[in-house]
Amino acid sequence: MNKADIPVFENTNDLHEAIGFAHRSHMPNFDVFPVEDMEASSRRCMPPYRQGFYQIGLLNYTGKSQLNLNTDTLELNEFPLWFVVPGQVFSWFRDEKMSGYYVMFRKEFLINTFPDLQKDFPFLKMSENNVLMLTKEEHESLYFDMERMHSVFKNPHPYQEKMLEGMLGSLLYFCKAIHERHKTTENHLSRSQIIANQFEALVDKMYVDTKNVSDYAEELNITPNYLTTTIKKLTGKSAKDIIQERLLMESKSLLKYSGLDIAEIAYRLNFQEPTHFTRFFKNLSGVTPNQFRRM
Repeated sequence: MNKADIPVFENTNDLHEAIGFAHRSHMPNFDVFPVEDMEASSRRCMPPYRQGFYQIGLLNYTGKSQLNLNTDTLELNEFPLWFVVPGQVFSWFRDEKMSGYYVMFRKEFLINTFPDLQKDFPFLKMSENNVLMLTKEEHESLYFDMERMHSVFKNPHPYQEKMLEGMLGSLLYFCKAIHERHKTTENHLSRSQIIANQFEALVDKMYVDTKNVSDYAEELNITPNYLTTTIKKLTGKSAKDIIQERLLMESKSLLKYSGLDIAEIAYRLNFQEPTHFTRFFKNLSGVTPNQFRRM
């Protein structure tokens, strides 16, 4: 990996080692532990990185803690529930008295039960709100579930993985109900909503190499005009806007957190020339990449 790149931790134990946390998971695709177990010797501040696994955080006490996702700072009020998705740029400052639970898992852990994780649990998509404020009752229920999960995790036995798989699935469904309450969505998705969800998932996978609306429409077996009309009706934005916003978000992350120069970022994001990238960035943000980097 180039030293200028944002580091990537593919599994939880690599991350634990990087922050000086003695805990190690005995399971390659799953981990759960109380936040307060991160002893005083662990790092309290972590510069930007990406991770190859999902993370759910439930906090009892946040103190002066701060979490940053991509270029946004998460608001940590009373009873926060937050999510980190693979590929997001994450950094944090941890108050030494911060408490709660972290659950970390790779998609492979649930592959047999939920082969399309983001379809079943849309709140795990890159484009969704990453922090939810809970009621006291919701917080207590989730905390109890994570506490039980941790108890099972600490005591290996032949059925441990199956039990944890079921418990995690139940936890995710509870999170889904909370997310839907926040979004006040209906139980049954319309065809338009299904198309929008599929489109957003494709954008997360393809935005670097595929910037034309027609290519996404072809993947979805619909016309470009129908795709644009559908997305506009649901979001108030065009399909092109969604693609460009995702590209802009990654551009800002690389400018803010990596040591790559402008030309390297332009080529990484598949622009033919750095000048094309500069023009794109200024049109959407109002400033040049160099100006943004100095802000």
